[in-house]
Amino acid sequence: MEAVYFKFILAIGLVLIFARIFGEISERYLKQPAVMGELVAGIIISPFLLGGIIFHDPIILNFATVHNPFGLQGDFDIMYVIANIAVVILLFQAGVETDIRSFLRQAPTGFAVAFGGVVLPFIGGYFCTMWLAPEVGVVGWLFMGAVLTATSIGVTVRILMDMGRLNTREGTTILVGAVVDDIIGLIILSVVIKMASTGELEILEAVKIGAIGFAVWFGLLFIGIKFHKYISRFLINPFKSSGTAPIVALIIGFIVAYLVTLVELHPVVGAYVGGLMFSACAEKEEIIDKVRPIMLFAAPFFFAYLGMMVDLSLFAAPGAAVLAIVLIIVAIIGKVVGCYAAARPVGKLSHTGGMIVGVGMIPRAEVGLIVAAAGYIAGAINLGLYGAAVAVSVVTTLVTPTMLKPFFKKQWPEEISKKEAPEIASNNPESNDSS
Repeated sequence: MEAVYFKFILAIGLVLIFARIFGEISERYLKQPAVMGELVAGIIISPFLLGGIIFHDPIILNFATVHNPFGLQGDFDIMYVIANIAVVILLFQAGVETDIRSFLRQAPTGFAVAFGGVVLPFIGGYFCTMWLAPEVGVVGWLFMGAVLTATSIGVTVRILMDMGRLNTREGTTILVGAVVDDIIGLIILSVVIKMASTGELEILEAVKIGAIGFAVWFGLLFIGIKFHKYISRFLINPFKSSGTAPIVALIIGFIVAYLVTLVELHPVVGAYVGGLMFSACAEKEEIIDKVRPIMLFAAPFFFAYLGMMVDLSLFAAPGAAVLAIVLIIVAIIGKVVGCYAAARPVGKLSHTGGMIVGVGMIPRAEVGLIVAAAGYIAGAINLGLYGAAVAVSVVTTLVTPTMLKPFFKKQWPEEISKKEAPEIASNNPESNDSS
């Protein structure tokens, strides 16, 4: 048994070092965010490519099989658990770093962006699948539409943090939109899964789940804003003398991440609101400084793990490649157009600002993979459609940093430093409307 543990330690070490190397190459030589290199590293060292050649060991490889993605069935998946711990830390850190006043100010725009970014991709995914894969039926078409509605808040946050744009108007709008998008996606997924199992459409049950999810999320946010002085006094101050106050804050973030799962929300949504609860506290800067090294250590594992989910042989399934290309195009255009159309009039953003929001909502990553895996396990989609969904999740994640960069350069010229740009954008709203 000890040998198994030792092999997991080796595997985790290799994943982290490959992710760090490729992340460094991406930043230093390709001038792209590190997340892009980390994803590519995961693809290269996955069990389906280099990892399979090196290890030949089911103990190491069983965490990334096509029939058991994300540990949804079968053996306990320790790699999946570690990846989720990493993304919870990332989202908690993003929540603490968020300017809570800017977050509340951009909430209406974020809501509009979320709805705009759900409608077009869902309709496009449904009809494209109906056209190219008529044999899977209505439930399969709905599942592929649901895959396209997702936005990965984890990937979006990491890109914004890497580029120093987390607290801009556009960045905050994307964060609000991604959170709301996640809850809407939960509603759609619950409807489709119910249809797959019973053949009945239960809208009222889905609306109930969504209403509870929104209520719990906003309740926690309200507690953080309204009672931040008491949070500091009773949860942070007792641990100041030992220097462990930031660690206690992170632990509370984990607890909040778990609590939201009781109403069927994803842990990352809870982790983010857990961070927001501390963003109004006096100890905010101390928490940011002490938790950031932990986040920088853990986050690359999550993105490398996403890459390790990719089995390129899936695209050899009949019709998978064509469907994948069509769905990728629809996924990108649907998000950009839908979110841009909402961000411009509601948020009064410039053309460039609207495009940043639209492009920032593109990545599907782990959320799209989870929805696709749920559909495959439920028997709603076949292996070809699952392969197409994997392609959508990976490609939309890989292209987003490259697509965002020119818009960032236009919105914030190079003479504005990476540190100054977010402050100027958040403190001077007119600066974002001049493009």
